[in-house]
Amino acid sequence: MQKKDTKEIYKQLKEQRIKILMPLILLTVTSYFSFIWVIAFNPGFFGILIFNTKISIGIFLGFLLILLIFLITLIYVYLANKRLEPLIKQIQKNA
Repeated sequence: MQKKDTKEIYKQLKEQRIKILMPLILLTVTSYFSFIWVIAFNPGFFGILIFNTKISIGIFLGFLLILLIFLITLIYVYLANKRLEPLIKQIQKNA
């Protein structure tokens, strides 16, 4: 009986992990590739200064990209602790 329960919990763990990871991976890859695409095909755009300051659009968007990745990491840690960790503990308890 425990083997069947463990297999079912493991299946739920795999499904939850994919549900958490796929949107976060897509957001990460899309943002990075968009940034690199602009650098490759329109580098002058990142050289434009913002509101007569010494900060360019490239520096500003690069900083936002770093913040976005930090936020994605925080979201993953929160969701993993909330959804994945209880399932892992159940599997360990049944083993």
